[in-house]
Amino acid sequence: MSNCQAIVVPLYKAELTPTEQFSLERTLSLLYDHDIFLVGPLRLETYFLRLSERYGSKLKIKLFADIFFENIAGYNKLLMSERFYAPFETYPYMLLVQTDALVLKDELSTWCELGYSYIGAPMFKGFTAPREPLELFCVGNGGFSLRKIADFLRVLRRPHFFRNKLMEDWQGTWISNWYRYMKDYWSFSYLNTQLNIWINEDIFWGLFVPARCDFFRVPGLDIACKFAFETAVEQLYARNNRQIPFGCHAWERYDRDRWISIFETHQIQFK
Repeated sequence: MSNCQAIVVPLYKAELTPTEQFSLERTLSLLYDHDIFLVGPLRLETYFLRLSERYGSKLKIKLFADIFFENIAGYNKLLMSERFYAPFETYPYMLLVQTDALVLKDELSTWCELGYSYIGAPMFKGFTAPREPLELFCVGNGGFSLRKIADFLRVLRRPHFFRNKLMEDWQGTWISNWYRYMKDYWSFSYLNTQLNIWINEDIFWGLFVPARCDFFRVPGLDIACKFAFETAVEQLYARNNRQIPFGCHAWERYDRDRWISIFETHQIQFK
């Protein structure tokens, strides 16, 4: 397996907050041995070029149509399509690091060697608003995630039906809910994108695809805890024996003060 992977940093706006700049610079600092790509809309080409000049040859650029970065639905469609992964087909893996995520330590090669198709922070029932009592549900969040490109393209280049796993506990009969069943219970994947389903792309890759494709491997919840945290930081930190994972997502949104304390404990200089 090649040691060089594609690090993908999605951007959709022409400015970075101090925290987002810290995220980008930490990615560049810790993963400089890999090819790091800014990914975003065509309208930001000039801004991307300025960023590339600021950080030198470390930053490469890959642009897509503006429509994919206008809202969450467009972004989800892009990340469930062949067009997003095909340009990176020469790389074994893609590490996707949104600007609200952080690489905490350099473990990329170790995670790639495990051979999983997809890894992200484990998600709780309730997703971004975990319900009490807290219960881990599936793997995993896409904001900081590792993706085996050959496996993603294998899914996207063959017709597949995917059952909506989130609706398995729905109430009522097929007859009484026939419209909902036809609209939401099945997703059809054909050659370029996912059709007839309204879900976040990470739910599709972490929950739907492994249930349908035997070759598509995701880790168990405990292994995913070692990879990344998102919500319910304190519970995941305790579950991981008070060790930091490879990375984290949305740390400012969910528990900034606790994360700052964790950074200090593990000598991570936040500026």
